[in-house]
Amino acid sequence: MTAFRKVSLLMLLLFTVIYAVGAVLYVQQARYDIEREMAAASGLARLLGAPENVPSQVVQTLRHMRPARSSVGPTPAEVPAWFSATVTGDREYGTVNGWRIYPADEMEEVWESFVLISASYAVGMALCFLALFWMVKHGLRPLTELAAAMVAVADGRLASRLPGQGIAELDALAQRFNQMAEALEKEQTTVSRLLNELLQLQDREREHIARVLHDDLGQYLMGIRAQARSWVYDPELNERQKRQARDLAGHCETVQQHFRHLLQDLHPLAMEQLGLAGAIQHLTEQWQHLSGLDCRLTMDEQLAELTGEQQTHLYRFLQEALNNVSRHANATCATLAVKQNAGELYIELRDNGAGTDNFPEKAGLGLRSMNERARCLGGRASFLSKVGEGTRIQLTVPLNLPCAARGLL
Repeated sequence: MTAFRKVSLLMLLLFTVIYAVGAVLYVQQARYDIEREMAAASGLARLLGAPENVPSQVVQTLRHMRPARSSVGPTPAEVPAWFSATVTGDREYGTVNGWRIYPADEMEEVWESFVLISASYAVGMALCFLALFWMVKHGLRPLTELAAAMVAVADGRLASRLPGQGIAELDALAQRFNQMAEALEKEQTTVSRLLNELLQLQDREREHIARVLHDDLGQYLMGIRAQARSWVYDPELNERQKRQARDLAGHCETVQQHFRHLLQDLHPLAMEQLGLAGAIQHLTEQWQHLSGLDCRLTMDEQLAELTGEQQTHLYRFLQEALNNVSRHANATCATLAVKQNAGELYIELRDNGAGTDNFPEKAGLGLRSMNERARCLGGRASFLSKVGEGTRIQLTVPLNLPCAARGLL
């Protein structure tokens, strides 16, 4: 229940109690006034004597008394019977010296006063409720703004601030909230900067390790394989030794294949040689080969030029997304779309896996790194999943440069 409804019900109960108490007191006072008026009318009837001794003009002006022989109703039609019964009950005032005493005139005045007082009370109550509505509405507005600002902060919009308030206590609360939001924004900026630097450092270390492995260990493997191949044709070796040389060369070739996959994971050399579009195509082909799953790639013929750092973030984002499909989705097929329109690069990856209804709650380090890479790209990533309908990952990256690089399909 809202605060306005609670206060309104309390005020309505209070007004009802006050009105009931006032009505009881009014009825008691009305009974007293009627008794006093009837007593005065009875005294006047004793003084005047019989109605025949009083001129007819005077008889018409008298209140609360008429000749007993005249037919006058005990209660005017304007006064409800329930009100008359509440005030006077069944009491009869009888006749005095031939005069009939009755409270009809006084009862009509009491009823008119009761209606006027009730109407004034109702108008006053309505005005009080209007004032209450205005006060509650304006009083709760700062709290509503505070709640909206807290929701915005919870959604990650840390730039939300509250305006100054006219009430000192609320203004102090707004200032405290603004200070908290500002501190959170600074912390988020610092954490994001550190995460960005950490990702860049990680990528540089991967590149360094990949080059060292390629230039050193790769050459050693190539030399061992070549030496083993040469032993196969050495006439001084017997057949058993030549078979061992062929096995050694085959083992070297297998190690080299795994070695190339490792180097590709550490640093996408294809991106340096083929560009972003070619690297994406190479990534999907390699993923299909290693995972045994099908990946349908659709990509625009022209993609915008990105910096080396942006290309690395984008490539790692797709690499992590595809790895998640093969590891966790229980899918048989994936669809990757890379499109560019309206100054944005749009990427969508779908799978036909099992899906889940609580995908955000299951976010691990991989999804956090994907979100951070999306932030480093200045874009936004969304993750949609539902049981039985697979998972959909979307990435939208704003582009500041026109299309200049031709992609490969």
